[in-house]
Amino acid sequence: MDNLQEIRTYAGTLGLIHTKNELETIVHGAETEESSYVAFLQNILSSEIRYRQDKAKDKRIKDAGFPYPKYLKDFDLSFCQSITKKQLNQLSELTWIDGLYNLILSGPPGVGKTHLAIALAHHACEEGYKASYATMQSLMQCLRTSEIDRRSRAKMNRIQKSNLLVIDEVGYLPIAPTEGNLFFQLISELQEQTSIIITTNKGFEEWAEFLDDAALATAILDRLSYRCDRIQMAGKSYRLENRKTFLEEGGTTDEI
Repeated sequence: MDNLQEIRTYAGTLGLIHTKNELETIVHGAETEESSYVAFLQNILSSEIRYRQDKAKDKRIKDAGFPYPKYLKDFDLSFCQSITKKQLNQLSELTWIDGLYNLILSGPPGVGKTHLAIALAHHACEEGYKASYATMQSLMQCLRTSEIDRRSRAKMNRIQKSNLLVIDEVGYLPIAPTEGNLFFQLISELQEQTSIIITTNKGFEEWAEFLDDAALATAILDRLSYRCDRIQMAGKSYRLENRKTFLEEGGTTDEI
């Protein structure tokens, strides 16, 4: 066994995965730069730490269950004028998560609610927070089946350990009374441990309608709004304003 192979074996045994996989590159770089022993060792350890941090970040993003990536840098403030650059910057600081504050993003379809919610949660994952994403319907499915379905139980366990939960599309479809009770129990459980972002097309006065229970709606909103910022997002649908057709993309009627 040559020296590099022996070092690679030692690195694997110690769990230094980055060092094991990139050993030749690391050694070549040190030789090229004529690094001191201290600088060489410092480079190995700092690279290993960055590697582990990146792996942990990637795992947090994967475990969050986002349907697609969205980023704060891509949020179009010129289109959505219901939120200012200052507000967006304040939200991106994520101090509201530490303070267990909730966000309720309300407004009609297409005004950027889901984009902003996912982008904030994605940013939180990058900054070391654990986040989870679910639509209201998928969350209800998990709540109904967590006792009998392994995947639903795993999802609920991740939600309960999250620093931030995004519940998307609240109020788009009515839910059964039993589901409303399960939702209330979850919100009550998370109240003092997890921040929640809700996107909804309903005003507070309409929650009783889709929950089919005025008292339950009041109880849920009471817990959600105890520490909460509500952002009313208005305007035209971004998707409709930026829709593309086959012909605009260069097709012809002969191809349709």
